[in-house]
Amino acid sequence: MSEDLKKMEKEEISKEIISEWYKEKGVETEKSEILVEKKEEKKEPSPPSFSVPRKDKDNLKKEEEEKKLLIKGKIKELLALAETKGLERSIKEARKQNNPFLLDIYHDVLAKDAAYKRFLSG
Repeated sequence: MSEDLKKMEKEEISKEIISEWYKEKGVETEKSEILVEKKEEKKEPSPPSFSVPRKDKDNLKKEEEEKKLLIKGKIKELLALAETKGLERSIKEARKQNNPFLLDIYHDVLAKDAAYKRFLSG
């Protein structure tokens, strides 16, 4: 995964995945269940900008959207695996992907509202 995805985009992806997962499963959650904390953003000086041709901007945006969809799909597959085969198996599968970004997003999704507890075998 490219390093140019910002932390804010990562959080956005994990929120979208959680929301879509619950909708697909028909699980209703209260606002208090899903932890949506907005951290104060530190104002840092922006790096100098440079001009990118419009065509390149469109291609970059399209590539980023494709990457988001790919990550979202993989996370949903991991959640389904956790549901059927268990959390430990899904984490092993996520590690096999050798993709730190995917593993980080998966961690965020599982930790968001303690979703991992749904997949622990009692």
